[in-house]
Amino acid sequence: MPSLPRVRLLIPLALAAATTLAYLPALSAPFVMDDTLAISANPSIQHPATAFTPPPNLPVSGRPVVNVSLAVNYAINAALGVDQRNDPNGVHKAAGYRLLNLLFHLVTAALLFGILRRAIRERSVPDDWKVLADSIAGMVCALWLLHPIQSEAINYVVQRTEALASLFYALTLYCSLRAWDARDKTRLRWYAAAVAACVLGVGSKEIAITAPVAVILYDRAFRLDSWSEVATAPKGRSRFYLVLTIACVAAFALFSFGGRGSSAGFGHGIAWYDYLYTQCWAIVHYLLLVVWPGSLTIDYSQQLITGTRGIPGAIVMALFGGAVIFAWRRLATLGWFAFAGAWFFLLLAPSSSIVPIPGEIVAERRIYLALVSVLVLMVVGAEWSRRTLVPAMSQRQLWFGFGGIAAALALTTAARSHTYSTTELLWRDAVHKVPDNPRAWSNLGNALYHEGPQHYAEAEAAFRQAMARDSSCHFGCAHLASVLAAEGHYAEAESLLVRTLAHDTTNAPVERALALVQMKMGNFTDAIPHLRSVATRFPTEQHLMILGVAELSVQHQQAAITIFATASQMYPQNTEIARIGSTLYNASRTAGALPHLKELAISLTEDLQ
Repeated sequence: MPSLPRVRLLIPLALAAATTLAYLPALSAPFVMDDTLAISANPSIQHPATAFTPPPNLPVSGRPVVNVSLAVNYAINAALGVDQRNDPNGVHKAAGYRLLNLLFHLVTAALLFGILRRAIRERSVPDDWKVLADSIAGMVCALWLLHPIQSEAINYVVQRTEALASLFYALTLYCSLRAWDARDKTRLRWYAAAVAACVLGVGSKEIAITAPVAVILYDRAFRLDSWSEVATAPKGRSRFYLVLTIACVAAFALFSFGGRGSSAGFGHGIAWYDYLYTQCWAIVHYLLLVVWPGSLTIDYSQQLITGTRGIPGAIVMALFGGAVIFAWRRLATLGWFAFAGAWFFLLLAPSSSIVPIPGEIVAERRIYLALVSVLVLMVVGAEWSRRTLVPAMSQRQLWFGFGGIAAALALTTAARSHTYSTTELLWRDAVHKVPDNPRAWSNLGNALYHEGPQHYAEAEAAFRQAMARDSSCHFGCAHLASVLAAEGHYAEAESLLVRTLAHDTTNAPVERALALVQMKMGNFTDAIPHLRSVATRFPTEQHLMILGVAELSVQHQQAAITIFATASQMYPQNTEIARIGSTLYNASRTAGALPHLKELAISLTEDLQ
């Protein structure tokens, strides 16, 4: 009986090259969505001493390992002379970040190969399948590397949270497997490495919290004869389980103080059962994308799935869950399926079960590591079908068939990577795939707006599409106000900003923009309360300076003196604050200076937009 193609040295090298080529089209693409917050607007990555403590309410808050990795990229860019300002024209700004993401992707694949080949050689696997361990593991890893559904975790830079957590998750399991077969002293080293990897995984993203459970389930599926043996497992395993779990939970508790803010939880107006129902739809949608990745998109909006749309997904998940439970009762013959299915659910549980994530209801990257389980079932199913239906198929035919699939996936991934090459192209694709998504329309409008005045009309149309799909004015209104203000339509821009602020009273950028529009209209009396509000909540040097100048421009000299004095006390290292405040105060007492001070206040506020 012909076996699957064997894995030779040239194959992994060719696979790494193919994966790299598939991601090259996005290498120099601009940052995406939260990348700006996590990188360009994240001062902690600029200094090694602060990299371990990212600021609160960022995508990397509570994820110090990822923040440190971003700091490494920042330092490399600085050494290479890459322009790292908030909005530079340099095309190589993000290249180093994506290259490191790609490296994580390749290393994780190597770890998965080691895990899979060992799992296929476990005692419960029939001998005629054990001889295919390298071949099946190689095929699964090749498909995992090249599949376009993985592209979000690589091309969307800050989503290295998913990639890095997955790497350490796989490393935890791999070290656990190596420890089982190692001698006593070496075994302790593997145990220590597994614990360290698990802690680093939790410090990358919360999905690693289930890694200790995965380790225990693997041992029960393949090595232990009963659940009671978990407490008395040989080779120090029971103590290892305990230490691993304690370290993982302690790390989770420690890193959870990192200011994740309102990114997830039950207090956001989303019922757990509504979120679970939506995730049933989402998970089955991911599975359909595995089979046919034609509708991949960067953003699915914040809308829950309602009505009957989620019923097919709920049925599929219930049937699959039932099959996994059945397999756990037949470990002697179905141990491999029991573990593969359980691992799938474990990996998706933190983000795709009952804990709502209101900002991102659906995200393709969530299946990143869980894709392994799906591909194992597909490859094993394909081999079983070959044995049953076409046992005479030659190795050359197998090679051509698998090579054709891998090539198709690589080309599709390259095409998907090309979508990231410009911000406009990415969001045009998003509104095409999910036309009812107001956030996608708003982001498309923003991309067009930043291309210059010649695109203002298109940007305005996109913003109005967003507003038509969002009654709260959360998407579209503020950006449309920017277009209208740039065109001199201040009254309409003011109305939109007031409407936006009514729905989101804590939005400092919108309140600052409203103050700017009012100042341009000459309504400094209306603008100053908004400037005070922003400076009170965010007393940065820039905000205090703007407020001080604005107060002087309406002859509130005493208020301005107090503001500049406060700024000097808060920022003693900035010796220019007191001097500038004194100079401007003296200028405000000169006849004809007030119009110039108003122009200065407007200019300073524009610089922050």
